[in-house]
Amino acid sequence: MQVIKGKAIMNQIVAGRLCFYRRPAPQVHLYTQGDWRQEINRFHQAQQTAILELNTLYHRAINQVGEGVASIFLIHGMLLEDHDYVETVRSLIQGQGATAEYAVQMAEVSFAAAFAAMDSPYMRARAVDIRDISQRVLRSLMGGRQTLLMDEPAILVADEYLPSEVMDFDQRRLLGLITRKGSLDSHTAMLVRAYHIPAIVEVPLPSRCEGRPALMDGYTGNVYIDPDQEQMDLLRELYQANGRPKGLAMSML
Repeated sequence: MQVIKGKAIMNQIVAGRLCFYRRPAPQVHLYTQGDWRQEINRFHQAQQTAILELNTLYHRAINQVGEGVASIFLIHGMLLEDHDYVETVRSLIQGQGATAEYAVQMAEVSFAAAFAAMDSPYMRARAVDIRDISQRVLRSLMGGRQTLLMDEPAILVADEYLPSEVMDFDQRRLLGLITRKGSLDSHTAMLVRAYHIPAIVEVPLPSRCEGRPALMDGYTGNVYIDPDQEQMDLLRELYQANGRPKGLAMSML
C-alpha cells in the first residue's frame, strides 16, 4: 500500500479505481492566410457564443446550487469581455497575422501566467478561470464540444479541473476527483463543495497509478493506493459512523 498526502476539499471517504483525465490539446494554425478582419469577426462570434453558453450554465447552477455559486459563470462572462483580454486577442490578429485560435491561446498563456504570479492565493486561483474561458472560445472557433463521458464508476485524476468541467461530469459514475495541482481557493473547489463531490488537491500521483484501486480519505487528505484490508476496515468504520455520502458507491469497502 502506498499513501500520498494531499489537501482535502470535502470531508468524505470514497474508494474506486483511478482514471486519468487528459484534456485534448487543440491543434491550431498559427497564421491566417486570409483577411485579419475576418479573423477578428470569427473571434467575436466565438466570444458571443461562449457568453451565451456561460449564461446557460449560470441558470442551470442557480437551480442546482444557488445564485452565490452560480455567479462564477457571470464572472467568466465578464472576463470574456474584459478590455485587456479582448484587445490582446485583437492585437495579435491584426498586428501579427495570427489566427483567432492562436491569438486566444496566446492570450490564455499570458493572462493565466500573470494571475499565477500574483501574491494572493485567491488571485493565483483565477488563472484557472482564464484557461476555462479561453478553452470555451477555442471550442466555439473549432466546432468542438466538451465531452466527459465515463464507461464505469471511477475516481478521476488530472493536473487540474476547470470550473465548467465540474458541470459536465457524469455524476452517476463520478466517485471523486483528485488533482495533482489545483487549489482550495479556486472556483473549481467552490463548485466541488456545492455539488458535494469528494475531492483532494495537490496529490502528486504518478501516471503508473492509472487503473489501480485507491481510497480517498477526505478527513486527512490521504490517498491510499492499493489499500490493505486493515486500512479498508478502519475507514469503513469511519464511513459508517459519518453516514454514506449521497450518490457515492463504496463497493470496494
